[in-house]
Order: sequence, then C-alpha cells, then structure tokens
Amino acid sequence: MVKQRTDIIQELDGAGLTSAQNADIQVLQNAAQYNIDLDALESVGKKSARRKPAAKKAAEDWRKLDVNLSDIINLIISTSERPTFMVRDDKLVYLNPAAMQLLDISVDKDVIGNNFLNLVIKEDWNPLAENIGEMLTNGKTMRIRLKAATGKIIPLQFQAIYLSEIEHFSFILLGEHIRKAVKPTFNNLYDDVTGLPNFFLFEDRVQVAVALENAKDNVRDQNIIAVLAISLDNIEAFRKMHIEELVIKKTANNLVLNLKKNVTVALGLKYNFWIMLPGLKNMAEVNHEVRRITEILNDGVSDNFTRHELLFSIGVSTFPRPGHSAKKVIEQAIAAIKTAQATPRSTVEFFSGEKV
Repeated sequence: MVKQRTDIIQELDGAGLTSAQNADIQVLQNAAQYNIDLDALESVGKKSARRKPAAKKAAEDWRKLDVNLSDIINLIISTSERPTFMVRDDKLVYLNPAAMQLLDISVDKDVIGNNFLNLVIKEDWNPLAENIGEMLTNGKTMRIRLKAATGKIIPLQFQAIYLSEIEHFSFILLGEHIRKAVKPTFNNLYDDVTGLPNFFLFEDRVQVAVALENAKDNVRDQNIIAVLAISLDNIEAFRKMHIEELVIKKTANNLVLNLKKNVTVALGLKYNFWIMLPGLKNMAEVNHEVRRITEILNDGVSDNFTRHELLFSIGVSTFPRPGHSAKKVIEQAIAAIKTAQATPRSTVEFFSGEKV
C-alpha cells in the first residue's frame, strides 16, 4: 500500500510551478505517496478486543455517541484561540477565525478550496511532506512558516490530527496558542526573551545621560557619550534555521557580560541592538570601547558544538560632538549604520566618516 515518496520539490518544479499559487498541483492528496500507512492511522488508539471491566467500559461509552463534526467545529474550534486549518486531499476546507486573524484574512471564502500550500512558504513544502506521517501517527510537532496576506512570514508550531474518511486523505493542523502582542507602555520597558531594555527605555537613558552632561558648569569638562546602533546582517539566515531567538539571546548575554556595568545594552526595533557608552574622556577611549564590542561580535555565538559567525554593521555617533542633543545623537547613529550596511562585510562607521 505504501509507495515510494516522490520528492515534492522535484514534483512541483517538474510541473513548471514557479510559486505556491498554482492550486491544481495536489501534493498532499495521496497519503501513500509520503510513506503514510493509512492502516496504521486507522488503528491509532485501538486496543485489543479483550473484555474490559464494566466501569472502564461505561467510561468509554462516549465513543459511541453520534456526533456531527460540524457541531464540534462551530462550538469548539471556531472559538479557539489556536489557529486551526482543515485540509482534505491538499485543499483547504476550513480555517477558524484565529487563523484568519493570524494571516490577515478577512473572509475565509477567499482561500477555501485553494491549495493549502498557498499559505506555506515554498522552503517548508518538502519538510512538511516528509514529516506529516509522524505528525499524524506519533504526535510529532513541526514548525511551519505561513505567509500572511500582508507578506509577513509567520512561524508556527503545529500538531496534526487525522480525520478518517473513505474517499479522502484529510487532517487538521492545530497551531500553537498565539500570545497577543502587547504594545509598548511605560510599564513594559524590557524584552521578555533577553531581559534587555527596549528601544523606548534606551532613548530615555540617552536623554538622561545627555542632560547630566549639559548640566555641568564651565569648571567641569563634559564627558563623551557614544551611541552605537548594531545590525546583525545575517539574521535572516538564522531565522531560516529557526535559531534566530537563540542567536539574539546569546549575543545579548555576550555583550552584557563583557562590557562595563555602566554601559546600556538595549534591544532595538529596526536594528537588533543599541549600546550607550557614557563617561568617556576622549575619542581614544571611544575607539577602544568600540573595538571591544567588535571583538565580542567577531567571536560569534555557539550552539552546542557549532559556532555561528555574526556578520554585522555598526553605526557610531557621539555627544557632544557632532551630536548636540539626545535625539540628534541617535539620528546620527542611524545615518552611520546605513553607510556601514552599504559595504559587503562587517563594518563600523562613525558619523564623522571615520572608520575603526
């Protein structure tokens, strides 16, 4: 019954398919094509036919209830906050409101009946075909990257539930519970994953540091404040490997543990990290601290026995020269990092144009 699996990528490319928009290609309709034993699926959860104690038998009488699947969908799945997709032969036949909200789909009729893979990025087609059997029989979970209507890529951990149908290969993909994003507030100023201050708290600390230096009288010389914007330029590669969070967390730890205690390391918005170096006496000290940061980043991060190289761009601006306000020094760091990103390898760019 089980046939040799045909590689899904070769099958689609051989058909001349250039994107997931061709809904005529049926890559999930034949379970045997993916080494899925339907007999094993049908027998999942079945026990031997020996006589059960009366109490246990009575407790399992619910299995004999005549239940309409649509009632279950309407009452449970439709109100669940877990994104849920029902697939029959490769066609999407149902998705619940949580799934529509996740993918920015306003009306489900726009996608019902289309190829389910239209919603999955092409790089995940083959892994899905290779793992769907274990997901259905052994309870294995899998991370699948979906495409929202806005073009955003959304990774989601899925479980699979087999639906026994005589003429169709059908299953439900049940996504993990999505935590609703909390908009930044004055009471939410730290990142949950790294524990670092977020960009809003970083801005406030730069403003405080600049205000303290401006408050000095003529007798006391102002210290230099250096602000660094840091971009991990190969973060997309780590995202495809599903280790983006690990890389960000380990990089954050390396920076915090190896820099002075008065240094602020924060998580950025467009750029991955922001660093403020206060209390520097001269540009020689600025250059020394910046080189120290590049050394930390050049060490990369390790995942068990694998070392991952970090490609990065750094933009540096300083107060009081050339920046004359907290807002200006941050804007100039952004201008510097844009210049640094125009070069092919890891580069540090000062707003003044000086490279380290």
